[in-house]
Amino acid sequence: MNTSRPRRLRRLGGVLAAFGLILAGCAGNSSPSDADGAFSVGVPTFFVKNLTPGSSGSSYVAYALWSPLTRVDGQSGKLEMLVAESIESTDNVNWTVKLKSGWTFHDGSPVTAKSFADSWNATALAANALSSNASMAIFQGYPAMNPAKGTQPVKTLSGVQVVDDSTLKLTLNKPNALLPYILSQSAFAPLPESAAKDLKAFATHPIGNGPFKTSGWEAGAQEIKLERYDGYAGTKAAAAGVDLHVYQQNGAIYTDFQAGTIDLALLDGADLAKAKKDTPEQVVDVQYPAIVYLSFPLYDSRFANPELRKAISLAIDRDAIVKSLLAGNAKAATGLAPPTLTGGGDAKCESCTFDPQKAKAALQAAGGWNGPLVLYTYQDPTNEKVLQAIANQLRTNLGIANVTFEAQPIAQLYDGFDGKAVKGPSLLYSGSPYPHIYAMADQMFSTGASLNVTGYDSKAFSGLLGQAASSKDTAGLAKQAAEQALADVPVAPLYWPIGGLVHSDRVSDVVPEVLGGARLAVVKAG
Repeated sequence: MNTSRPRRLRRLGGVLAAFGLILAGCAGNSSPSDADGAFSVGVPTFFVKNLTPGSSGSSYVAYALWSPLTRVDGQSGKLEMLVAESIESTDNVNWTVKLKSGWTFHDGSPVTAKSFADSWNATALAANALSSNASMAIFQGYPAMNPAKGTQPVKTLSGVQVVDDSTLKLTLNKPNALLPYILSQSAFAPLPESAAKDLKAFATHPIGNGPFKTSGWEAGAQEIKLERYDGYAGTKAAAAGVDLHVYQQNGAIYTDFQAGTIDLALLDGADLAKAKKDTPEQVVDVQYPAIVYLSFPLYDSRFANPELRKAISLAIDRDAIVKSLLAGNAKAATGLAPPTLTGGGDAKCESCTFDPQKAKAALQAAGGWNGPLVLYTYQDPTNEKVLQAIANQLRTNLGIANVTFEAQPIAQLYDGFDGKAVKGPSLLYSGSPYPHIYAMADQMFSTGASLNVTGYDSKAFSGLLGQAASSKDTAGLAKQAAEQALADVPVAPLYWPIGGLVHSDRVSDVVPEVLGGARLAVVKAG
């Protein structure tokens, strides 16, 4: 099976979430919407490039237009049924999904079990080149839809069967108790029958089933209008509409907010620090479901000794980085996943602490370090500042004199991981595809997984994670699996990044969506 392209899309999707959350650029100079009950939002172009479910990226714009089977509350982390009435299994392999009645698409056509099957089949078919293709690998029949070159693919997933208009029978390729969480992603939202006529055009003219609808937009549009869908079967949107101001480059979003051009925006970095200083009462913290960490190339014999990896991790002062470089807009990581993810928060992680004396002892136990040490990251101003600080700390706290760093284009860096050409620790970002510690542990540490760039391979970890996937105590066992991996130190957790929703006094009830950004459907305007 040729999985290189889907795997790369999924892997970079997790990494590019970092850019998707912070991208900004030039928009028009119009003022916030004067329409009664509407408000304006600054969004990165990344979020509106393709709103087909299989390429929507679970952004807050996607959740405004689409309603999957389930949703996870962005504040409590609680799983809720949305379009689904129930999702049940006795073995975590064979599942029955029952749909609620009354759900419709924005064109008035009904949302049925076939709508979900059609969407998942469209995403799973390699020829459609949708970025969430690999997410459908959980279902039986995925390999046949993504065969080796030259083999004719089948068009449907054998593990997704429509029983009737309100019932789906699903068969997974292995037990997974987390399916209800997985199905909360916008990648698993339904598609209307009309989408099949021109899937490419549908990307910017989506007919969704969410709380807002749109008439679509042309490529490069700087303004996009969303309108409340009054036929929505869930809790209807509080505002009459949302005007999306689309940005392509860094720098203009907060400036436009200050000028009164937009009412709401997601910020990080220097702009967030400035907003918290200017109008702290108008900023809502957003704990991203993500971690920034240092990965170690286990395929390089110089990093084979876990004591060496532990020494580097213990020599890093995370609190100082958060305070001095990130202006407090992060939390020093004390485990793998932030507390907003189910199973996340504090964990057993000896190497997550800052202890220069233990670091020196660990380095001595590893036989020391000879020669230059090169650190890597992808091109990003914040990453480069953080990596410079880490280089200084390693010089000071471990006595490694020749420490340098190199920032590469993101695609080049990940190609280097594929070819085992990255010969030093790398500062990276991993965003969880759904809000559970299992998701983060699986993609970072499972053998061959999308973000396992270190080459980590552990039977102990795999055994615990496998138990978690079929256990009632999924979160507890997944956390144990993560702790097992952290004890082996394939990575050094650094910090959990925090963003901020800055909003004008024209809007209220601003709360985070589960994967970052605002839950647009509950924002009140006027």
